[in-house]
Amino acid sequence: MPWQPGQRITADRLNNPTPTLITSGVTAATGWQVTLQTLYIVSGVRTANVTLNRTGADITNPGGTTGNITPDIELCTLADDWRPPDDLYVSCSTGIGSGSMRVQRDGSCQWLTWIPGANVSSGSNMRWTWTFSR
Repeated sequence: MPWQPGQRITADRLNNPTPTLITSGVTAATGWQVTLQTLYIVSGVRTANVTLNRTGADITNPGGTTGNITPDIELCTLADDWRPPDDLYVSCSTGIGSGSMRVQRDGSCQWLTWIPGANVSSGSNMRWTWTFSR
């Protein structure tokens, strides 16, 4: 990743290891509900955790036979504090199935892949985590 403004080592960053916790800023798409949203900021490093509960109908075999979800499915949007300076690709899981998510710098979180043949049942919890600095 190329250098970004604000990614400098400064005395303030080195001397401020006290975490800041943000617990709002994630907006779920239709059919999903935010059940966990934590963004910790420590010395300029941001670690985000999101859990969405599937409140809509079951999603039958979203990865088809290849694992690719086409088109990508937006699961939520993020407020500015949560957005990385460049798109990130991270793992996601319900604890039964797993796949991948793209956390975009514009704030969109899109579901990209899922294990072939697996469903996502109503009531399932989709979880993912990402870390970045800016």
